[in-house]
Amino acid sequence: MNDRFCSLIVLGPGAPRTMKLHLSRGAITILLLAFLISFLIVVLLGYSFPSDVNDSDRAQLEAENRALRAETSNAVIGIKKLDARVSELEELSKRIEALSSPRLEAE
Repeated sequence: MNDRFCSLIVLGPGAPRTMKLHLSRGAITILLLAFLISFLIVVLLGYSFPSDVNDSDRAQLEAENRALRAETSNAVIGIKKLDARVSELEELSKRIEALSSPRLEAE
């Protein structure tokens, strides 16, 4: 005997007839499994096939990469100049300290 688990009544807005569905637990389980499997297949296909990159996007990415490489090389040059300037200032500070320390000892 087929136990009814739920009944579904569908009424159309302009239709004079009603449609009745009687679903058993087994039918609901099969419908849920079919939905879950189809959803997982769609997700898997979505992640396994990458989207196509068109030429304008590729050109834009290449231009951004060139700009970033130029900024990086300019930053490296600026850092080297700053390191050289810091070294000069440290040496100047040591000379000033060396010149002022004999005066402090004499007083």
